[in-house]
Amino acid sequence: MPDPRSLVPPDRLRHLARRRDLPGLVFLGLHLLGLGLTGTIVVLTRDSWWLWPAMIVHGIVIVHLFAPFHETAHSSAFRSRRLNTAVLWATGLALGLPPTFFRLEHAAHHAHTSDPARDPEMVAASGSVAGYFWYATALPYFWALFSSLFRHPVGAFTAVEQAFIPASQRRRVQREAVWMWLVYAAIALASIVTGSTLALTCWLVPRVLGEPFMRIIRMSEHGACPLVPDMLVNTRTVLTLRPIQWLNWNMAFHAEHHAIPAVPFHALPALHEDLGPHLAELEPGYGRTQQVILRAARSGQEVNRAAA
Repeated sequence: MPDPRSLVPPDRLRHLARRRDLPGLVFLGLHLLGLGLTGTIVVLTRDSWWLWPAMIVHGIVIVHLFAPFHETAHSSAFRSRRLNTAVLWATGLALGLPPTFFRLEHAAHHAHTSDPARDPEMVAASGSVAGYFWYATALPYFWALFSSLFRHPVGAFTAVEQAFIPASQRRRVQREAVWMWLVYAAIALASIVTGSTLALTCWLVPRVLGEPFMRIIRMSEHGACPLVPDMLVNTRTVLTLRPIQWLNWNMAFHAEHHAIPAVPFHALPALHEDLGPHLAELEPGYGRTQQVILRAARSGQEVNRAAA
């Protein structure tokens, strides 16, 4: 199993691994612009049947806030630590994802990718088309999300969580979950007092409606890939349309990200030039990727493998 870093000239790798503020600010600005545009459409269509399609589109942009959340959890979206922290918390609050808990879980995922016994982000489902569509509804995802948000404030951690959350970090995970609930309670109280439904129509409902699209994206990262430790084999890169690539902050180059996590998101397309010829799982688009995963599901293979 070759070390992916050996496939990139050292000087080039050092250049690609440089962290910068400008690319992150550009991507973040474009993402916020997209949120503003789709949110405005939601507001303008509140009294028509166009509201639901508008909320779905807005929801797709909202759930893709996972991209900057993920990048700042790696502390690679920006060179500035303060910027990373601020964006991490803002996007985490929008998605209901506590930063420290995710960082610890995701670190274990990178350390043990595709190891059924130690990768906490693996979702194992029976190999069937029904299992594929059940996962794609995002209902199992929301069940896991709300379960952790309700348990963590009182320090109730599952055996799986205890394996990747050190005892020294558990109080911090508790505190962050409490703070998140306090923020949500303040939003709910303000909405009730003012009689406003903006939090529902411009955030919560679109957030739910958009999540199935994110589940398809997340399934594509490892779904139906071999359960081996080789990062060039167990993770998939998807060559998608440029707007989608931008919306997910280059996470379509997921095999490259797993192969050398130190390379920031903005340099992944360049890293693909070096690692692309060595990837075992490379698909032209998310539609094609889902065909591959569904074919594996019909054959009885356990394929619903993506972050919980």
